Amino acid sequence: MFDINIIADHWFWWLTTAACVVWYSTVTVYVAVRGVADIKSMLKRLGAGHGGTADAPGR
Repeated sequence: MFDINIIADHWFWWLTTAACVVWYSTVTVYVAVRGVADIKSMLKRLGAGHGGTADAPGR
């Protein structure tokens, strides 16, 4: 089964792994939330008839 002594013997690697998982999860959730907000904003502009091309250089 699972031996608790493994964690005690390798505490540094368990802590490093846990920190990486927390960091990666935080970044993933942050990017997902910002992406959803960005997509909603783009869809709202497209629905209003402003595709964003009016401000493009050379138009």
